Amino acid sequence: MRFPNAASGVKKIFTAQILGLIASVAMIIGLIFLIVTAAAADANAQGGAVAAGIGTIILLAGAAVLVMIGSIMTLVGVIQASRDEGAFKTALIAIIISLVAAVIAAIFSSSGVVQSICQIIQNVMSLAATLFVINGVTNLAEKMNNTEVWSKGRNLLKVIVCIYALSLIASFISLIFGGIFVSMTAAILSLIAAILNVISYFLYLSLLNKGKKMLAE
Repeated sequence: MRFPNAASGVKKIFTAQILGLIASVAMIIGLIFLIVTAAAADANAQGGAVAAGIGTIILLAGAAVLVMIGSIMTLVGVIQASRDEGAFKTALIAIIISLVAAVIAAIFSSSGVVQSICQIIQNVMSLAATLFVINGVTNLAEKMNNTEVWSKGRNLLKVIVCIYALSLIASFISLIFGGIFVSMTAAILSLIAAILNVISYFLYLSLLNKGKKMLAE
């Protein structure tokens, strides 16, 4: 095993992304419930609105817990992998900036402007961290003369950028509308963003899986 730290780190990142995928699916179902809640409220169907509302809260809360666990695992994994490949160090910087933005958002929770700015920063840094992790795996593949993983990583970089760009646009429009709990339009846009995130998770996981196996050799 040429890169033991990267092998351990990528394995943790892979597991974290699986948790993220589960959270994204839960988020999609929760957002669907949210749309149903809004529709039921408009139709004065109180029973349906209450049931869908409870389902939304449970699913979104569960998704938040999984995201938190996954974020911690990703941080640990990136720190480990950074000992063998420099691109992971850049990914770590992006993650730290995202965490700082999350803390600032929590401190200024009463300010909608600060919340929106911090959310944008977190989204951009999430994209940056993902791209640098992909770059890190690709660089390791090049060092190990694994053309399959190298080629897959290079192609995935382009695809991920396109998917994340669409997802970010949907998220930004959602923020403009005032958040997913304010209007059905914002909820639908957030649902589109969540679906795009799931697609990116599958693509990202496929590379991490190949990278994990490559580094285990």
